[in-house]
Amino acid sequence: MTLENKQIKELITSKWDESSATYDTQHGHKVKSLEEADAWKSMFKKIIPEGKLDVLDVGCGTGELSVLFAEMGHNVTGLDLSEKMMEKGRLKSMSQGLSIKFLKGDAENPPFDEKNFDVVITRHLLWTLPNPKTAVKNWNRVLRDGGYAIIVDGIWDDGSLNTRVRRFISSLGILIFEQANPWKGNYSKELAASLPNASGTSLEESRQYLKNAGFSKIDAYDISHIRKIQKQYMSFWKRIGYNYDYYMLYGEK
Repeated sequence: MTLENKQIKELITSKWDESSATYDTQHGHKVKSLEEADAWKSMFKKIIPEGKLDVLDVGCGTGELSVLFAEMGHNVTGLDLSEKMMEKGRLKSMSQGLSIKFLKGDAENPPFDEKNFDVVITRHLLWTLPNPKTAVKNWNRVLRDGGYAIIVDGIWDDGSLNTRVRRFISSLGILIFEQANPWKGNYSKELAASLPNASGTSLEESRQYLKNAGFSKIDAYDISHIRKIQKQYMSFWKRIGYNYDYYMLYGEK
């Protein structure tokens, strides 16, 4: 049984509100080191032009990428359904003396006029959208001509035996030796069944989303080096299960 769109958005918002207190403790979400921050910035600089740009961080969560782009000197707006996640972002912005706007809104239909931004950035978002095709088309809408959409995403569960074994061992180790619940925060089966990319979004699927939305000059970067940096700060048991296919894709309007 699948849910109605309004129900899906309400459940997603509630889930991330609930997760806001511990989200930044999770490796792969929180930027844990200066080395990782510099690696992200270096990758972004390969795509976007120099100068002060207007950047929209869609599904910004606790504002990790918003902070990075603001540190790079850009005008940044963060958009998310979860006010509690954005509260964390506002605190980061204030504590670091940055000026980032955080607005409540739907990533699938950003509440902005056409041609408002130079860059739309999204990380770990496509899997949690019920209508990803609509979302990417609307990201194109709010971009100025010559602007860029950047998607950082991956396959979180490829369904293979190798992945199932690794995740089982990882979860068991976390449960026994770290005395933590490795399944806490997972979507319900009903909610996951309502999302077309609940297990993640492949590079080719994301490429097709950009192409269908009218983007050109579509290309991808390998960011496995960033994953290696992230794994340095993980426990042994978390590293075992952290075997995602991970990529950065971009397209020009």
